[in-house]
Amino acid sequence: MDVATLLEKYAIGERDFSGIDLSWADLKQVDLSAADFWEADFSDADLSQATLTGTNLKAARLTRANLIETTLIAADLRSTDLSDATLQDVNVQQALYDRTTRFPAGFDPAIASAYLIAPKSLLQHAILTHTNLSGADLSDADLRHANLQQTTLFGVSLRQANLSAAALHHANLRDADLQHANLSGADLTEANLTEANLQRADLSGTSFTAANLTGANLCKANLFGADLRTATLHGTTLQGAVYDNRTQFPIDYKPEEHGAYLIAPNAVLHYADLRSVSLSGSDLTGADLTGANLTAADLWGANLAQANLTDANLTDANVWGADLTETNLRGATLAGVSLQVSALSDALLDTQGL
Repeated sequence: MDVATLLEKYAIGERDFSGIDLSWADLKQVDLSAADFWEADFSDADLSQATLTGTNLKAARLTRANLIETTLIAADLRSTDLSDATLQDVNVQQALYDRTTRFPAGFDPAIASAYLIAPKSLLQHAILTHTNLSGADLSDADLRHANLQQTTLFGVSLRQANLSAAALHHANLRDADLQHANLSGADLTEANLTEANLQRADLSGTSFTAANLTGANLCKANLFGADLRTATLHGTTLQGAVYDNRTQFPIDYKPEEHGAYLIAPNAVLHYADLRSVSLSGSDLTGADLTGANLTAADLWGANLAQANLTDANLTDANVWGADLTETNLRGATLAGVSLQVSALSDALLDTQGL
């Protein structure tokens, strides 16, 4: 396809030009924003002063291309070969790249405000709206306060990622892996979380207004203060999830019938499986935790005054700063627990399990 035909097709609305050969083409000052040039060949082409905002150049070849003053804002440069390209005054703000993207020697895309899409990436406050990140690996990434509205995150790995206070309105997170992710305070209004894996995710204070959680796995997730009033919860797994009196569920929805645990004063939690659950700062005054499994649970600063922990398993639990005043710990397993850092006034103790 020659340049004239390309521009004619673009002008009438065609956008898919994947695999096209435009090597040595004169594309100076053209506007091909939002076009799809996946695996296209632009080697030795003149793209100087061209506008390629939001253009998909994934796996494209731009070796030795002239990109002087080219606008590549929010373009997808993942797996793109830009080796020996001329990038003088190029604008790659918010463009995506990964560890397989090849840039000319001496060019630092991070300094140029492009976004690295990879595990452990630092993407605080990143603007990734309308971006297709399907299948990407962003495990352990820092996406605090990121703008991911209407972003396609189908099948993405966000395991252990920090998405606190992120904007995810209308985001497509179908089949996403969000295990252990921090989504506290995030806005998931009308997000699609169908079949997403949210095991042990921190969803405290998260808004799920009109979100679709059909078939999602929220086992052992933290739902303190989450708003699920208008969320779709068909087939959603809540086994071992924790919620408090601020958590809002749909009318007539009974989370305890789905295996979730209410964490509140005087809660009845006989033999509850709370292994490795974060309960830091929780108010469990007078709660009945007889026989509960709290192995490796985080009880930092929790109020357990007058609680009944008879025969509970607290092996390796963190009770730093916890209030254990008048707490019944008879028969409790306390291996690996440092009680010297807790308030123990009038606690009932014996030596079993120590």
